Amino acid sequence: MDRRRQNTCSHIATGHLVLALALLSSLLLGVAKANLADNTHHVVIVTSSDSSYQQRTASRIQQNIDSANTQTLVISADELATSPKSSYTVYVAIGERAITSLNNYASDAMVLRINNRKLQSTNYTSVQSDLITEQPACKHLQLIQALNPRWTTIGVLASINTLDTTAKLTICAIKYNLNLQVYAITDESDLLTTLETAVENNHVLLAIVDPLIYNSKTVKNILLTSYRHRKPVIGYSDSFVQAGAIAAVYTSPETTGDDAVNILRDFFANNWQFKHQIHKPSDFEISTNSRVADSLDIALPDQKTIVKRIRNMENRP
Repeated sequence: MDRRRQNTCSHIATGHLVLALALLSSLLLGVAKANLADNTHHVVIVTSSDSSYQQRTASRIQQNIDSANTQTLVISADELATSPKSSYTVYVAIGERAITSLNNYASDAMVLRINNRKLQSTNYTSVQSDLITEQPACKHLQLIQALNPRWTTIGVLASINTLDTTAKLTICAIKYNLNLQVYAITDESDLLTTLETAVENNHVLLAIVDPLIYNSKTVKNILLTSYRHRKPVIGYSDSFVQAGAIAAVYTSPETTGDDAVNILRDFFANNWQFKHQIHKPSDFEISTNSRVADSLDIALPDQKTIVKRIRNMENRP
């Protein structure tokens, strides 16, 4: 009888042990699943508009960042307010509207901001960084020299918002022995009068990223005025060239997307911390408008020659 009781107790103890092990296994599996979920990289790409550049950039990021442990979503700035928040979400805000909307939505969010210029009110933390798509100041002067080394006097319209850019251009102009003339625009009412002076007194007008001066309301008149004076305009984007500038050096959406992917991968590998506050484009593209150049009796080199000349200037000490 005692032996039967001992066997029964033994079976009960074994059953309890099996049950305990099963519960422990289930608990550990749940923790593992939770950790796996926590380690998933959620990337939300927020666009400011449906422009081709932004959509191509977003698509490039989504295609190249997707992996087994990364989930991506592309939304517009208007959809941001209704999207769910997660502490494991990294945002990629493309353009000023998306950047502003995200800041209002979650000012402490982990974010890579992509814009053609640095916003003056930007604050930086280890989980917030900028990818500036505007090409370095020297690159624009190198383009002008590559197009025509006789274009040595260069006019630039600038507002108070672009003092940093004009300062860099001035340093580069000294390096390349160019005469850079900066014309201050304090108000839009000054624009056309100052523009007339700038195009009359220089070989070429260099446009820089400055929304106060170059925007949808002003670009057409600026291009027409320059064309009337038979002076070329150097733009800062492919769309600017399509509108009537003769050439531009710019960052393609594919390069922007690839750069963003590399920055995000470094971010995840670096314990979810950005290594740098500001990132610059890794490469450049050239766009030319032969139709406008021909109408101004300007013979443009082919794009391969232009790129080769710029590369040669980059390699000079």
